[in-house]
Amino acid sequence: MSKALTYVSTRNKQEPIDFYTAILQGIANDGGLLVPNFDLPQLSLKELMELDYPELASAVLKCFVPKDGHVLIEEACQAAYGGSLFPKEVVPVKKAGDLYIAELFQGPTAAFKDMALTLLPHLMTLSLKVKKEKREVMILAATSGDTGKAALEGFKDVEGTSIKVFYPSDGVSAIQKQQMITQEGKNVEVIGIDGNFDDAQTAVKQAFNDASVKEVSQAHQIFLSSANSINIGRLLPQIVYYFYTYLSLVKKQEIKLHDEVDFCIPSGNFGNALAGFIAKKMGLPVHKFICSSNKNNILTDFFTSGRYDANREFYKTNAPAMDILISSNLERLVWFLSDQNGDMVNQYMTNLKENGIYEVDAAIFDQTKEHFAAGFASEEEVLHAINDMYEQTGYLLDTHTATGYHVIKNYRQESADSLPVILLATASPYKFPEAVYKAVSQNEADEYDAIKKLHDLTQIEIPAPLIDLDQRDIRFKEVIKKESIVDFVKEKIMQK
Repeated sequence: MSKALTYVSTRNKQEPIDFYTAILQGIANDGGLLVPNFDLPQLSLKELMELDYPELASAVLKCFVPKDGHVLIEEACQAAYGGSLFPKEVVPVKKAGDLYIAELFQGPTAAFKDMALTLLPHLMTLSLKVKKEKREVMILAATSGDTGKAALEGFKDVEGTSIKVFYPSDGVSAIQKQQMITQEGKNVEVIGIDGNFDDAQTAVKQAFNDASVKEVSQAHQIFLSSANSINIGRLLPQIVYYFYTYLSLVKKQEIKLHDEVDFCIPSGNFGNALAGFIAKKMGLPVHKFICSSNKNNILTDFFTSGRYDANREFYKTNAPAMDILISSNLERLVWFLSDQNGDMVNQYMTNLKENGIYEVDAAIFDQTKEHFAAGFASEEEVLHAINDMYEQTGYLLDTHTATGYHVIKNYRQESADSLPVILLATASPYKFPEAVYKAVSQNEADEYDAIKKLHDLTQIEIPAPLIDLDQRDIRFKEVIKKESIVDFVKEKIMQK
């Protein structure tokens, strides 16, 4: 094992492990998140310029994998991005007014989570092969809507794996729910919980670290892993599209090579934004990452005060994938900005668990202000942003991406920053048709009628994964109490 390419916990209580073990383990055994235990390499933008998406993905991922795995990585990236799951231009970048919009939703579930979750199963299977692992992997995933469907689609019928997805039964859109509960595949299961996404995510993390779960897993030759962005294998593929979208603008002569840009990222669990930060550390010329939130604006408060305070009311909004109060990947950012001080991070996370709040020191806060800006949009502002963008440019935003458009306008008014902005579009507008249709027509319609009416009004193509969704057979109806997830997982393991 190359010492240079090992992974450690953000909380400093796990021995270094190799890439393959990190993928399979998912979460650190001390409850922290796994992070690179090596200096991130600087990539040459000029050398990356002529690569297509699978080749670029290979170039980025190889930075995190020992040399003996490079051929496997090339094969995995080609299988994920070079076939029929994505269009030839994997991430189209379109101009709308004075913004550039990177469409990350061209994959099999019409959401940006596809960008990583089509590759993660390949990373998982190659890791099983390298480690000569004979046990079955049971994937546990909490979802606020899009991760669940993308993970189910990625792992369906993958040999040696099963996947359990937990979603808030009343906290996702009707379209997101229908996509999940009609999922095909013999190794998949979808379970509603009577809580919110944070409840599901917390319970899944507890399951990973529960002594009785570990004992049962060992007895039944099962090991648990994750498809959430707590898994480093979910995070690393997201670095790729930052380089790709930047280089797309260079090729279109919209910017010059090495010019600085801003990225605007709709942010919930913070994995998307963190991947951008890692891309910057690897040489991408980014001035600011502008994080946008909905009414659950905990990230906005953190980036403006340095205090992460989860002791607040939780709101269900028209941008449900961002209805989150525990942004897990922020822990990784704090680890990077604290000069990799795992003991400090551990104390912050203990404070968060015990008191619902932590506050970073002045040195870390100064760095967050250097790299990040943030803002949020109310539900009414989301609808106005969708309508404004459509009226001005003809471009149709989904509710999450609309928070970004709203925040960009405010950011530009309040700062002297006039750099080009790339807005990451995180989902098709047809995944949230009721709100989007209401925004552009001022009329109400239920979800499936809204899809039709939105298409009739805009003539914007409906993504294939969403066509006739209401005609598909429902396979999963179970809803459990949030306190029951650990016992549920143990029961499923014992059934193996």
